[in-house]
Amino acid sequence: MTPERATVGVGRFDPARVFPPGDQLTYPLIRLMLATNDARCARLLFVMAEQQVSETTCAEQALHGGRMWYLFRLLCSHLNEAGNALDTLLASVSRQRLDKLLSGWPGAPDALARLRADLGEGTYVRKVRDSVGAHYRQADIARVYEADLKAGRVDGSLIECEVGGLSRFTMVDVLALRLMDDAAGASTHEEFSARSGEVGDLADELSTVVDHLVAALVRERGVHATIETVEVPALLRAARDRLENDRTA
Repeated sequence: MTPERATVGVGRFDPARVFPPGDQLTYPLIRLMLATNDARCARLLFVMAEQQVSETTCAEQALHGGRMWYLFRLLCSHLNEAGNALDTLLASVSRQRLDKLLSGWPGAPDALARLRADLGEGTYVRKVRDSVGAHYRQADIARVYEADLKAGRVDGSLIECEVGGLSRFTMVDVLALRLMDDAAGASTHEEFSARSGEVGDLADELSTVVDHLVAALVRERGVHATIETVEVPALLRAARDRLENDRTA
C-alpha cells in the first residue's frame, strides 16, 4: 500500500556556485529542469484524473475524462519542450563533461539515447503536441472529423453546468482522442493504450535522467541536505495501489 506520507530529501545550496551564469551548462540545464518539473506535474495530475475516471460514472466520468486527456496532451507538450532542451544541452556542453557528471550511473547513455529518439521530429509526442496539444491544426481536425462522421463515430454531446468551469463540449473531447489515435497510428484501443503508456514511461525516464544530472552537479559543487516528509494525495495513493494490484493480478 502507498503510504500517506513520503520521505523527501531537501537540498539547499548557493545557486551562484552551482548554477553560475557564465557556465555553458547553466541555462540549458535550467531550461531542461523547467520542462521536467512541468512534465512531472502534468503526469501526476493525469494519473489522479485517471483514478477519478475509474471511480465515477455518467456525466461526472465524462468531465473527468475530458480533463484527463487534456492533461495527457499537456504532458506531450512539456515532453516535447524537454526534448528540445535536451538537444540544446547536448549541443552546448561537451560529452566529456556530461559523462563525468553521470559516471556514477551506468544506465545514462542508453537513457539519453532513448529520450532523444522518442522526443524528436516525427514521434508520437511531437505529433500530439502539434496537432491537438500546443496547436489545433484545422486540417487534421477536418480530416479526422469527416472520417468519423462517415463511420458514425462522432459523439454528439455536451455538458452545460450552472457552476462555472464545469461545462464541457464532450463532443470535442472524443474528437481529441481520435486525433491522438491518428497521431499514434493506432487502429485499436489496445494499440492506443500501449502508445499512451509509453508516454508515461518517457516522463518517468526524463525525471530519472535530469535527477541524476542535477544531483551529480550539486554534489560536485556543494549541497546541504535535510530530510522531511510530504503528504501523498489520496487520489495518487489510490491510483498507485490500483496499478500495483493490476500488475499482481
